[in-house]
Amino acid sequence: MIRRKATAAPKRRPRIVLFGLFGAGNFGNDGSLETVLEMLRQKLPEAEILCVCANPGLIEDEFGIAAVLIRIAAKAPYLVRKLDRLFLTLPGRLVDLAHALRTMWGTDIMLMPGTGILDDFGDRPNGMPLYIYLWCLSARLAGSCIAYVSVGAGPINHPLSRWFMLSAARLAHYRSFRDENSRNYLAKHGLDTRSDALCPDVVFSLAAPAETKPQNTHLTVGLGVMDYHGWYGRGEAGNDIYRRYIEKLADFAVHLTGNGHRIRLLIGQNSDENAAMDLMRLVSRKVGERRAGLIAMQRCSSLHDLMDEIVRTDIVVATRYHNIICALKMGRPSISIEYAAKNTAVMNAVGLGEFCEHAETFSTAGLIQKFDRLTKERSRHEAQIRSKVAEFGNELEAQNAVLLSLIAGKMRGKWSVEPVSGLPERAREPTP
Repeated sequence: MIRRKATAAPKRRPRIVLFGLFGAGNFGNDGSLETVLEMLRQKLPEAEILCVCANPGLIEDEFGIAAVLIRIAAKAPYLVRKLDRLFLTLPGRLVDLAHALRTMWGTDIMLMPGTGILDDFGDRPNGMPLYIYLWCLSARLAGSCIAYVSVGAGPINHPLSRWFMLSAARLAHYRSFRDENSRNYLAKHGLDTRSDALCPDVVFSLAAPAETKPQNTHLTVGLGVMDYHGWYGRGEAGNDIYRRYIEKLADFAVHLTGNGHRIRLLIGQNSDENAAMDLMRLVSRKVGERRAGLIAMQRCSSLHDLMDEIVRTDIVVATRYHNIICALKMGRPSISIEYAAKNTAVMNAVGLGEFCEHAETFSTAGLIQKFDRLTKERSRHEAQIRSKVAEFGNELEAQNAVLLSLIAGKMRGKWSVEPVSGLPERAREPTP
């Protein structure tokens, strides 16, 4: 009798879900997705990966992975949506919950890769705050692990939004925050963050273009503009904030061009093109077309395009968070005209905390003073920035090892994060 050689059962492929507001035109969000996706492809090439996002078609085309909508009720036929409104949107919420449960069933882990996912910037409670909670609840009910990876948190100004987001964060098996402000914000509102890690923004691991430096007598300044209308961006008050912000940036651009400097406008989201065009029109009215010709804008569609622009600059002055992240990643001394503490946190981390202004309160004169000082100290800051960015890369590598350990543990039926040698103390120390 011929005996057949016993064969081992085929190894099951990890099933991983990446959740976030991806495909919505925000380059920083999509860059965060790309960074974690590339890590998974390199370390776990056999994994089945699904993205839960805002625009599945765009994500499938751009990154070559399967994708589904965060919320399917919004795409229901008109009569169904009318019925949903009649019953105070409850039917739609139940449909979306069923969609989330069906999607998460049989998956191993749901990763939230980077982004400021735990704030309510520009959103209402029944938007992303609610759906973050619904998807985390569904992941738990389906037996899937949940990991927040170098995320930002706060502010969450609406009480209901805060409840949804804090409840979603409590359901996680692993959390790391990209800055101490984020971790402390959630701790202040009742979340136990003592075992949560601090780890830099994941975009610091994104592939960067080859380094070049402009060889001009005058500086080339990367000026990052944002379609900023305040935290919630609503009504005439929001429009007034935007007008004042663009006017002051235009005056700063007039000063730069008056001193012979060139400007490359930087955007970090599709809607920022409107702000860039408004600024260029305003500068043209102030100084004429000829001098305004010192300002250039190249249309961007990703952080890679943005970094291709930054590589042509000497100094960056920007508002949007990932404009600043990319500038620092490229070693560019920067000034942050920010709208949230996340900018200050990363600027402090690289020794540039004194070069921060707020988008709603900065003055053109104050900005010019900071620019002049940064210009004089440029060489020193460049060396410091590059040294810190190299440290960030090491910390992110250590976090990747933790995530892979978590996935491996889930595959074996273990829920705890196994110890990983080499994890920086910064990422292990709890908040006092």
